[in-house]
Amino acid sequence: MCDVEEITLEEQEFGKEETKGDYESEILEKAEDTGPGIIKILCEDDVHLLTEDETCLVYKKCLLQLANTSISKMFKVKGCNLSIGNRCESVGSALYIYWECENKHVAHKWCSQPVLNRRLHGGDLQITSAILASGNNFSKIALFARFLKLHFQGTVKFSNIQRTYVVPTINTFWKDQQREIVDQIGGQSIVVLGDGRNDSPGHCAQYCTCTMMENCTKKIVSIITMDKRETGKKSTNMEKACFLKAMEEMQGTHDLTVDEVVTDAQLQIGALMKNRFPDIKHSHDIWHVAKNLGKKIVAAGQTKECRSLIDWSKDIVNHFWYTCSSARNRDRFMEIWCGIVHHVVNEHEWGMSYSSSYFGANQCMHGPLQDEHKEWIVKGSASHKALIQIVFNKRFLNQIHYYLNFRSTGKVENFNNLILMYSGKRFVYSTPVYRVRSQLAALDYNAPMDRETKRKPDGTIQQHRTFNKKSGRWSVTPVKLEKSYEHVSKLMTNIVVARISDEEGMSHQVVLGMYASWGTCLCSNRGRWKHGHLKAVTSIFA
Repeated sequence: MCDVEEITLEEQEFGKEETKGDYESEILEKAEDTGPGIIKILCEDDVHLLTEDETCLVYKKCLLQLANTSISKMFKVKGCNLSIGNRCESVGSALYIYWECENKHVAHKWCSQPVLNRRLHGGDLQITSAILASGNNFSKIALFARFLKLHFQGTVKFSNIQRTYVVPTINTFWKDQQREIVDQIGGQSIVVLGDGRNDSPGHCAQYCTCTMMENCTKKIVSIITMDKRETGKKSTNMEKACFLKAMEEMQGTHDLTVDEVVTDAQLQIGALMKNRFPDIKHSHDIWHVAKNLGKKIVAAGQTKECRSLIDWSKDIVNHFWYTCSSARNRDRFMEIWCGIVHHVVNEHEWGMSYSSSYFGANQCMHGPLQDEHKEWIVKGSASHKALIQIVFNKRFLNQIHYYLNFRSTGKVENFNNLILMYSGKRFVYSTPVYRVRSQLAALDYNAPMDRETKRKPDGTIQQHRTFNKKSGRWSVTPVKLEKSYEHVSKLMTNIVVARISDEEGMSHQVVLGMYASWGTCLCSNRGRWKHGHLKAVTSIFA
């Protein structure tokens, strides 16, 4: 097995590109790109010639027809009376047209793209930037170009540009925006919504992303990505490690005053909050608690004796939501919540008290009931006893203090769905690429926070309806204006500037230290290299 070549899943699907030598070195060996037919971009003042220009899809025969009919008559070689013809040459996604005589004397040369320093074509740099900024994958776009017979850059060139310019620029851009958000918050005490997301649908995740969102502005203030090699190759420990790192970043690096943290009911996070952050209020997401409560009720109603409990599951969960939204202390929570065991048996007033500070008659808080209602549960029946066990579950009641602030991490769940646009669970990325794809999702989420809603010609708000297959309900939501993606334009400009400012190019050796999360996997076995580690390092940036 030591002699078997390792190839990625994308190479199995789309084939492996044959590459010889370094791309940038080969380009430097070509003729000097000078002349009136070549647009050069050598300083920041010329960046707009590339970033603000429009791109068109031109077919080769149409372009050569233009070159043969009118342009060829304009050029002549000094001291040579031979007829002028033209030939084409493709370099990556760029097309060169040479007007030359039969003796190969070049009268004129034209390039379809602006050329940056050290002859990197602007189209190759823009394509790499656009693929990452739009959340696409190189293999799919390359396959699209192959079917269209579109001249396209190779895998090695894409990886080199991505590693050298795109990834560092996106990371710097996110850090700058993160600093702006922290400065806007100032010295205020904030409530943070946190949640973790794994990169795969199973239990063998490679990466975990922990997102921290400020509750008032709903802007992401921290996003941490970790590799399981940083946690001893244990995927179950990644969310806890990400959460701890995110908390330390907010309190240490950004000096934010966190008053409350809202997460799901994961035991590791709860223990960490008690041990490491005892002064910070910890609340649980109400949606997750209500979801688990509904599961318990449905599970209890699977037996024949308790089948009537399933009909009441939705009402019980709604009652829990109402209790959390109304109660602000434990006694008030118990007074409202425990009344459900009386309501389902058609008892709307009861004499006993379920709190320590209130005595006297209790009653339901609803108004007059309609004549038509669902069948009541028989008091003392198996269904009623099963409900009592769920409502008065000791562990559930001991966690009431997590629900009193009535917090929800629903916006963070929405952001986790947005991450799928940039890094789907069915694709594998290297550590730095996965990190910046998560940062791109954060930039996308923070940018259009204040989008206005569309309006009809008569001034009313335009709305659309969606159908939820799980609940079987239709919902109506207002339609917002399309995203402007202004941050993408700034990003692509910064990437071009990074190339122009780079004096070394893409031929330098990769410093593994800049990709910190790989440090734990490079060496093992008392400092000696293992066979798989060398191949991992050589293929990490492919």
